[in-house]
Amino acid sequence: MNLQPISATPTTIVTGFLGAGKTTLINQLIHHKACDERWALLINEFGKIGIDSGLIDNDDDIAIKEVSGGCICCSSQLPLQIALVRLLGTHKPNRLLIEPTGLAHPDELLSQLTQPHWQTSLNIRAVICVLSGTQWAQDKYRQHDGYIAHVRHADVVVCNRTDDIDVDALTAWIGEINPQAMVVFGIDDIDVKALLNTAHTPRTPSAIISLGSNLTHPASTDTEQESDTTLPFRYHEMMGTHHVGGWRLPSDWQFDSYELQKWLLSRTDYLRIKGIIHTTEGWLMLNIAPDGISISDTDERADSRLEMIFGQMVDDAVWQAWGGELMGMVKSQQPPA
Repeated sequence: MNLQPISATPTTIVTGFLGAGKTTLINQLIHHKACDERWALLINEFGKIGIDSGLIDNDDDIAIKEVSGGCICCSSQLPLQIALVRLLGTHKPNRLLIEPTGLAHPDELLSQLTQPHWQTSLNIRAVICVLSGTQWAQDKYRQHDGYIAHVRHADVVVCNRTDDIDVDALTAWIGEINPQAMVVFGIDDIDVKALLNTAHTPRTPSAIISLGSNLTHPASTDTEQESDTTLPFRYHEMMGTHHVGGWRLPSDWQFDSYELQKWLLSRTDYLRIKGIIHTTEGWLMLNIAPDGISISDTDERADSRLEMIFGQMVDDAVWQAWGGELMGMVKSQQPPA
């Protein structure tokens, strides 16, 4: 047998802090995919419950692989290598998109992807940082090392939600951190072809410490094992300086949509809330950040999923209480169709 080497796949990395709008940009890129092209998407989720792939518009049959349970930039490189080998070897895509968790450090990921053993497989294109203007307007983000790191290592900074901010001040701030970065405003009217063809310019390694650099457990690619999990399932744990937890629930459990949303928004100090939930009004997709809320209809799923990330410790007793409150909101348990 004459084996052919994997060609260098054009690879675009989409970074940005939690809730910046990475998924929105990725969906915009996907909408411009040519019909005769094969694309693949590698998603890294900080939590253990895979939700982000369900937020992707996948009418074009994009090959999606999730790496859950930690940061691919800071944990063992093995999960990243396994996921990439499977995507490149099995699907042989014409283009690869990589979305690291919003708590990732782009410098570490770039260091991994530019190792010699990937040079014949990956053609690294622009690192695109999605920046939320409403987040940037708050001091706690502008002074956050992890937030700054996304901008520092970007080739292109796509500024989102900028209607109510001083765009000149934002542009100047980006220029002080990364003078080489191209700054683009808005996602809806972006020139996708030009964005995907923008070259990557290597940066000098930074001494900034990753938010997740003290993770003690590796990320997992074993999303296939989820089918063996007994439902309802709940978990919570500390990951570095953050606390993450979530639930997977039977698909026939239904929640009152208004009551559930009101309950979720009454949580305090959350960094991100994501979910795909069966409600009495149908299946809903929830994507909630402190500066923005996205709720939309979605297709029926095999189970309901909800995950929350906090910037501080949340006691076990609190998670227990939240679980009881959540179970108390189940309005009906319909028998499977």
